[in-house]
Amino acid sequence: MAAQIHLFVGEDDWSLDEAAKKVVARALADVAPENRVSAVEIVDGDRPNMDLQLESIRDCEASVTTPPFLEPVKVTWWKNVSFFPSGGNVKLADKVKTALEEFLERLAKSPLPGNQFFVVTAPRLLKTSICAKLFKSMAEVVEFASAKRANDKLDAAVDRLPELAAAEGLVFSPDAARAFIARAGADTRTIVSELAKMRAYLGPDAKEATADDVAQITSIGPGETEPWDVTNAAGDRNAAAARLALAKFAVKPGWGVFMSAILEKFFRELVVYRDAVERGWLGSYGWKKGLPAEAVRALDEAGVGPGVSKNNWACGRGARQAANWTLRELRVARARMCAVREKVVSGADDGLVETELLRIMMKGE
Repeated sequence: MAAQIHLFVGEDDWSLDEAAKKVVARALADVAPENRVSAVEIVDGDRPNMDLQLESIRDCEASVTTPPFLEPVKVTWWKNVSFFPSGGNVKLADKVKTALEEFLERLAKSPLPGNQFFVVTAPRLLKTSICAKLFKSMAEVVEFASAKRANDKLDAAVDRLPELAAAEGLVFSPDAARAFIARAGADTRTIVSELAKMRAYLGPDAKEATADDVAQITSIGPGETEPWDVTNAAGDRNAAAARLALAKFAVKPGWGVFMSAILEKFFRELVVYRDAVERGWLGSYGWKKGLPAEAVRALDEAGVGPGVSKNNWACGRGARQAANWTLRELRVARARMCAVREKVVSGADDGLVETELLRIMMKGE
């Protein structure tokens, strides 16, 4: 018997959408085409703050527990759920965590009727979380692997291009494929759009796209900003670079929660680095030799000491950035970023992160 609950996890939203659409198509195979749209209810899961996240959970449970009305089959698609437990620096509000777990526990105890299906797509889910274990107990779970580094993502996109191009009846030589991805970027949705444009440019009969064709028609993508672009700009007290880097994150709802957590951790580490510099333990080329054993233990527990994975270059860079700040400035910066994170989690505008960071960088207090 086909699974009635499906969970797809991964950072490539195009792949998630395509996988979910296939499940929906299978579930509605016996439904008349004119009735298929009304047989699917989509619940928005990309919600940036606690109140909206709780509302999304309520809406999803209401949909899942409501049987189909006119159509013989019903599909609920909880789409792009951005607030599943994911580990790292982003902590889920206790009320949201409790509501989420209670909803999934009720769902696990009460199987869906045979004519109802539940599809969930989410960018992240911590495998050791209670939510992940509940999903595993009742759903078919598929995780799409994704590279972490920008260069690795581009390499993966080059490897996947032949499959995506084949859907448009196109082939690329190795050089043309690399040129195409270098311009379009690694985002699958953008790649698919650019391939459709390439097909229209070449006409219906052409098969091969050349490097010259790529240069003529393929748009240059926006590129990918990494979190360390923001933290490096903050450490250097370069307000212009920080604003530019933050602007590329600001296109996604809820970015303020993620970035405020990143910045709070960054300033916390700079506090440790600055204190170590003042004590003579840390220099531009890394940790000094002969540190007191208690200091080594404390630094390792803070995640930056000689015994953890950070190399001398990374520690040296931290020391150089910490030198741009006083110890008091860094402590205040961390406290302010903690306060900002609490505000955006509770519903404040994400832009507050940028405003507060620029104030911190310019005034230092």
